[in-house]
Amino acid sequence: MLRIDVYGSRELQATILSIRRAPAEIRKRIRQHTKEIAATEWTKALAERAETRLEHAVLVRTARVQVSDQNIKLKSGSLTKKLSGGLPVSEGAPVAEFGTKQDKKTTYARKSKGGGSHQVTRRTRHAFKPLNRKGYVVYPAAAEMIPRIASLWVQTTIRTFYEALERK
Repeated sequence: MLRIDVYGSRELQATILSIRRAPAEIRKRIRQHTKEIAATEWTKALAERAETRLEHAVLVRTARVQVSDQNIKLKSGSLTKKLSGGLPVSEGAPVAEFGTKQDKKTTYARKSKGGGSHQVTRRTRHAFKPLNRKGYVVYPAAAEMIPRIASLWVQTTIRTFYEALERK
């Protein structure tokens, strides 16, 4: 999980404090505007990094943004719905994001048309990318998007306060 330490940024501290003390209508508008823009950018960042159909189905199509008065959560691959083949998204997401060990082999006996039998060895995990603990799609996208979304949050808060003052 990637997080921003707000204690290192006075701007983010001021943003959170000002949102907490704002009237309910202004807080609601800040959350709405932030979510609209952040969701679009988050999905776009994931789509740019996703290469396979599995990554698009499991990571990009399930991208969600959750905005509260204190934080913004970028989510992907955490839905419980199933893909067309029956695979739950939450089970396919770790494989799509981090890959698997490639050395897994399965051996079984198969009968041939002529009546004889023989051993068949399959490499069952070669359909996936090799294991990468830093991730392929979500983690690199989050590392790039977190500073941008933090900046967006500050700008949206300031703009919303400005618009509210202009109306009065």
